[in-house]
Amino acid sequence: MFAAQALCPRRFCNLVPGVSPKAFSMSQRFSPSFWSRIPQWFFFLASLYVGWRFILFCRYAVGAGPEAARPAGVEGFLPISALLGARHALATGTWDPVHPAGLTIFLAALAMAFFFRKAFCGHVCPVGFVIARLGRLGQRLGLARSLPRRLEAALRAPKYLLLAFFLFTSFFGMDAASIEQFVRSSYNLTADARMLLFFLHPGLTALIVLGCLFVLGIVFRGSFCRWLCPYGALLGLLAKIGPTSLVRDPKRCTGCGRCRKVCPMDLPVTAGPRPMECSGCASCVIACPKKASAVRFGFLGRPAPWWLTAAGACGVFALAYVAAHMAGLWQTRLPGDMLARLYAMTLGGA
Repeated sequence: MFAAQALCPRRFCNLVPGVSPKAFSMSQRFSPSFWSRIPQWFFFLASLYVGWRFILFCRYAVGAGPEAARPAGVEGFLPISALLGARHALATGTWDPVHPAGLTIFLAALAMAFFFRKAFCGHVCPVGFVIARLGRLGQRLGLARSLPRRLEAALRAPKYLLLAFFLFTSFFGMDAASIEQFVRSSYNLTADARMLLFFLHPGLTALIVLGCLFVLGIVFRGSFCRWLCPYGALLGLLAKIGPTSLVRDPKRCTGCGRCRKVCPMDLPVTAGPRPMECSGCASCVIACPKKASAVRFGFLGRPAPWWLTAAGACGVFALAYVAAHMAGLWQTRLPGDMLARLYAMTLGGA
């Protein structure tokens, strides 16, 4: 029957009285898997829109286009600057005056991670979105591979070393005066423009590194997130102590392996209730063939629906966005003409 369902929905519906092919098709189209992808696609397309608006602003800054405002959302691509902005806020009691939206997004990501696992990684982060699609491509091409558990654990070390370096430098390696100087420096002011230049005019070394990451992403699902991303390492540590868990019921589990097959991080569901690599995407919960899922989310020790992390991520982001706008902590207060001049200098304009 399941083979008939997969190969011929109409034939399957004929076997089940009262189920029409049209109703079956609609239920497949609007399945939990469909709904779970909506936040991912929304934030990915929103990131592309923000990037396009930022390019328009840069063209305006160098005198190559009409007047355009700098989109504050581009600061979400500056996690290191946001970390230093958080350190500056703790030291001075004032919100980051240069990249206020970046600090807002950073704190929202921390809140998502604590309350709803690494929901930022699974539902918001555009890099995570691309990495997950590369992994799917590798599976379709038959190139996907898994590594032995010990080797996998060893390869996770670099991201935690990077995280330790950034945390030590931000909180112990720089005093308050140095943080203040960096936050207001022209380098930090135009960090997003420097990032844009890097991707528009990458050097040979950068192209080789990006090419290697591309290949690794196809062969080893989620390799960049699992092995190299310090941002994800920080969020994983918060998720480890948060109230949301991933619960496997061994009595219901049949060992079919579907949960690991769909996991963008290639995690075995037996990794524990709070695996630090879990992105909270809910793919494993949705894929479980048991009617009463053998894999589910738990919140404060109680069963939770599959959409908990997605709804939580969207809710936290929306709350942070609205609160920042109402408090005047989203758009930078620096004069637009001064910003345009600084960006023109960085981008090589007049």
